[in-house]
Parts: sequence; structure tokens; C-alpha cells
Amino acid sequence: MNPPAGATWVYALSRNLGQAGLDGLRGIGGGQVRALASSQLTAVVESVDPGVFSAEKLQDRLTDPADLELVARRHHDVVVAVAALGPALPFRLATVYLSDERVRTLLSERCDEFCRALGWLADRTECGVKAWADPDALNRARRTQPSARSPDGQLARPGLADHSGAAYLARRRAELAARAEGQRLAARCGEEIHASLVPLAAASRLHPLHDTRATGEAGLQVLNAAYLVDSASLPAFAGSARAVAARAGACEVAVTGPWPAYSFADRPDA
Repeated sequence: MNPPAGATWVYALSRNLGQAGLDGLRGIGGGQVRALASSQLTAVVESVDPGVFSAEKLQDRLTDPADLELVARRHHDVVVAVAALGPALPFRLATVYLSDERVRTLLSERCDEFCRALGWLADRTECGVKAWADPDALNRARRTQPSARSPDGQLARPGLADHSGAAYLARRRAELAARAEGQRLAARCGEEIHASLVPLAAASRLHPLHDTRATGEAGLQVLNAAYLVDSASLPAFAGSARAVAARAGACEVAVTGPWPAYSFADRPDA
């Protein structure tokens, strides 16, 4: 296929991928997605208008939430289609080269590295695990344990019965201490889940936690992680993730996938 003139948007890398598997697949600019071969590697690309997809124009598009969602979804759809054909190394969103020749140079210079990464990703898939906890509930559960009771069997509840200033300050200190303890228990909940899942995966990566006040999610997010899992073991891994989260005290857990290995595209030992 003779590529039209323009810049080259790169979606993913694969090995020995022919054009037939990509026929009819449209990309971010609405054009036909192409297989750009170089030695053992195939870059899945699309020719785009350099005026529309310049660094400045992309910066404007990717700061608009609606436009960002559209661009990300179209990019993702192509990456998913490529991953369905075999091991695929996803490229970051908005990876644009000035020409096909620049892409071929990249493939030639880093051929061994990319081939090792594709071999490492073969028959593996990314699975996402997010977990939320209720710090107050975790703290209440801890305080009802025997170790949290006073010698007479009553709950150890700091505070004074009167309404003096000293009593108020004591109550405030107790409230702040309880809140801090709840936060600590919630963080430990996430750490326990992650530590239990790491041995079940080929690799893992922790992502930043989301502020649930902004997203409207219930509870406090305590885990946002990706795991590279053998494709055949994905159902068992998902079941283990839910069971581990329940034992650790998570009030909610979300297991997603299979995904292309976005979180592990930078380096095999990530």
C-alpha cells in the first residue's frame, strides 16, 4: 500500500503482521490503518494531516475532555484490534512521527529491545484491579476486637462526659486520632491486597490513587494497579483478587480486563 503524504501516527508494534488483518480498520484521522514493516517488526500506523495533528493542535485537543475521550477511544480501538491478532506493544497516545521513514528508523535501532518485549508479552494480558475501603468502618471493626476493649470488656472510648473546654478538646483529639487510624487501616488494606496479588502475576504496576471526592465513588480508593497475567489464568486471577480484597476489608473491588499491556509497554521489567 502506498501511504499518502503526511505525518505518521503510531498505534502499536507487532511481529510479522500483514495488511490483510487490518483491512477496514479506521484510525484517529478516519483513514485506513496500515502495516508498516521493518525486518521482524510491524508498526501499525495511520497517515494523518500534519496540520491537524501537529504538537500544538494535539495539545489543544487533549486538554478538552470530550476531545480527549474521542481521541483516546479511537486509539484504543485500534490497539485492541491489533492485540487480538497477536502479541502487541501499545504506543502512547499521540505518538506522531514526521514520516514513515522515521518510524522505520526507530524499529531498526530498537529491534532487539522491541522483539524481547513482544516475546515477554506473548500469551499475557493486562488486568486492572481497583479497591475501595471505608476508613471509619475499618476502625470500628478494629475497635470491636478483643484487643481494643478495656479490661472490663467495654469498648475503649476516649473522651469526657462533661461539656467543658477540656472535654471538647479531648473529644476532638479522639476524633482526629480515630480518623488517622482509619486512614492507616485503609492504606494497609490496599497494601495487603497488592502484596497478595503480586505473586500471581508476571509483573505489576501501581498507578496513582484517585480522589473519590472528585469522582463520586464510595469509600476511599486504596488500590489502583495493573497486573500482567497469563491469558489462560485471567479468570482465576480475577477470582483471587475479589477474595483477597474481601479478606483485607475492601468495601468494593473492580477487576477489569483483559486489556492490551498499556502499563507494561515501557520496559519488560517494569
